[in-house]
Amino acid sequence: MELQLNEAILRTEQLTFRHEEESKAVFNKVDFSLFPEEAVLILGPSGCGKSTLALCLNKLYPEAVDGQLTGLISFKGKTLSEFRPGEINKSIGIVFQDPESQFCMVTVEDELAFGLENIKTPPEEIERKIDQALDLVNLLPYKHAMIHTLSGGQKQKLALACVLALEPEILILDEPTANLDPASSRELAHTIMKLKAELSFTLLIIEHKLDDWIDQINRCLVLNRGGEILFDGKPDACFTKYAEELQAEGIWLPSTVKAGLLARKAGLYSGSALPLNQIDLIKGLANPGSGVQLFDKKKNFSKVFANQNILKAESLSFNKGGSALLKDISFSVKKGEFIAIAGPNGSGKTTLSRLLSGLYLASSGEILFHEQPLSEWKENELRQKIGYVFQNPEHQFITDTVYDEIAFSLNIQQLPEAEIKESVQSILELVNLYQHAHLHPFSLSQGQKRRLSVATMLINEQDLLLLDEPTFGQDANTARELMALLEKKVRSGGSVIMITHDMDLIRAYADKVIVLAKGKMVYEGTPEELWKEKEIMKLASLQLPYSEKLKNDIHAVSGSGNYAFT
Repeated sequence: MELQLNEAILRTEQLTFRHEEESKAVFNKVDFSLFPEEAVLILGPSGCGKSTLALCLNKLYPEAVDGQLTGLISFKGKTLSEFRPGEINKSIGIVFQDPESQFCMVTVEDELAFGLENIKTPPEEIERKIDQALDLVNLLPYKHAMIHTLSGGQKQKLALACVLALEPEILILDEPTANLDPASSRELAHTIMKLKAELSFTLLIIEHKLDDWIDQINRCLVLNRGGEILFDGKPDACFTKYAEELQAEGIWLPSTVKAGLLARKAGLYSGSALPLNQIDLIKGLANPGSGVQLFDKKKNFSKVFANQNILKAESLSFNKGGSALLKDISFSVKKGEFIAIAGPNGSGKTTLSRLLSGLYLASSGEILFHEQPLSEWKENELRQKIGYVFQNPEHQFITDTVYDEIAFSLNIQQLPEAEIKESVQSILELVNLYQHAHLHPFSLSQGQKRRLSVATMLINEQDLLLLDEPTFGQDANTARELMALLEKKVRSGGSVIMITHDMDLIRAYADKVIVLAKGKMVYEGTPEELWKEKEIMKLASLQLPYSEKLKNDIHAVSGSGNYAFT
């Protein structure tokens, strides 16, 4: 019997999950329903159990981990315990936060075939279903490609295609745009909503950054820091009535809501409800011109070290597998300078950062660190001077507890135990991981793992810190705390090079931006000058930070009185 649209397709009752080694539940007494063909956004601070909840909904948890799940989950009237192993995964598909973690084959075609064979798809249908799924996400030309050659955005689409090939009735996406450049994020959100309309599945999205989704969703489900439901209802009620409460919980707000809240606190916004779109925001501003000044704020660091170079890259190139990944890149890094590296997925940002840290050797060119070639530094001395935070934090964990991970480098230096304990406890408090000190690093949430990876570098007080997407997976509060730590480092004379797709972070913190596209450096200069370079912005798949776009829109409205902008 088919479900009617007003009947729940999935329901949870008093759902609670606790890891075996933890006394506190990850999420607690969660009750909610999903209805056919709706789009629901799950929001909550880092570590509140969003990803764990998603993994429980298709039975991957608790079967894959040591933990206890209580309460009930039912799908189309049957509890999940009534389904055979693997059966429910065909109907409830999930794309993980890190898509690479769910790949198990070498080529695109084999990855799709693997899933189809597991559900006993007739061999004569597999080829057609593979082509159909790849075509849905515009990856058909890459059918025979090696997965490791795909860009981050293409890997996201492949993971999506693998799930779509199984024709799920519910699709769960865990931060699907977190590692994508701005253009790829918008494209993926558009693709998913287009597919939802065509295939009529129910959509559950876990996301921190909301601007690409806010006008597409039917309902918001909000978890608080304790993993309990804070709100379940329509987006307008969620963001207009509970904005300040959500902000206090560390939950990212849509940019227009955040701007409206800021303007209202300054007495500049007269709207009765906080706006969900740009037009309503500007209409509600009592004085749009004053609004420009309100939103035009940037961090101002004291540059007392501005003329002291600590690193210089000269004509760097890097080749791999017969391909030139980086070509003739030159720039310098000053003491106390905050540099952002931006560009589209696959442009060479991570490769460049690994060259600068000494993890990769350049094919040609030279890197000078404190006026000495990087290749001449002893490894142990270099690691005390340059810190590197990987894009995937799990790649750098080497101990069995959070405490030991941070203490590791201090132990190598043979510092007194009391001094090590004091330093570790201090940094644990700074990154909000004190209560998790005894846990294995791999048991943390993605956001917590990211903070731990940053903490392991900050404790050594290196001269130069390189970070690959450090705010990915962070809630608003923890992202702000991380940036405050980096700001403190810069103020004290340390230098920071940060890869990021977040244009608002670049605008607020960066002294200089390096933009890469197709392995070449296409821009080096201030953020303010970058916003004016429309061709470079387009070439590098970048978009204006929200405050710049809002200023432009306010100026357009003030000049014409016309609200019909995009």
